[in-house]
Amino acid sequence: MARKSIELPERFLFTTEYIVLYSDVNVANHLAADRIPAIAIEAQLRFIIALGYEHATAFEEAGLIMAHSEISYISETDYGDHLAIDVTACNFTAKSFDLLFSLRNVSKNREAARVKNTMLFFDYKRKSVCPVPESFKAKVASM
Repeated sequence: MARKSIELPERFLFTTEYIVLYSDVNVANHLAADRIPAIAIEAQLRFIIALGYEHATAFEEAGLIMAHSEISYISETDYGDHLAIDVTACNFTAKSFDLLFSLRNVSKNREAARVKNTMLFFDYKRKSVCPVPESFKAKVASM
């Protein structure tokens, strides 16, 4: 099977920091594969807050849900390593957009992982996907 590659943009809209916790490491003493999505979701929440929203579960009259996720594991990360997580929103369609993440290990001066999540806005009252709000797109464009 051919290896997939997550292409990164030239510019990211937001950067946050994360220190790898002991609860993030596995028995081999490095960052566990299953912790990468959780760290990306934490960065996602910080990005949404930076856009001016109070939280990421209900805003713009809808909730934000993940429809698809891809992860590229690039290099080993250890307990206590300092990560810089770059985030951007791109590839907007009528009902979806992608959140791209680059996790850079600042402690080791190398890229650790890449994540691509395809996101949808979801109307929980109607139980259906709804269009990406124009005001959300405008907030992203103004960053």
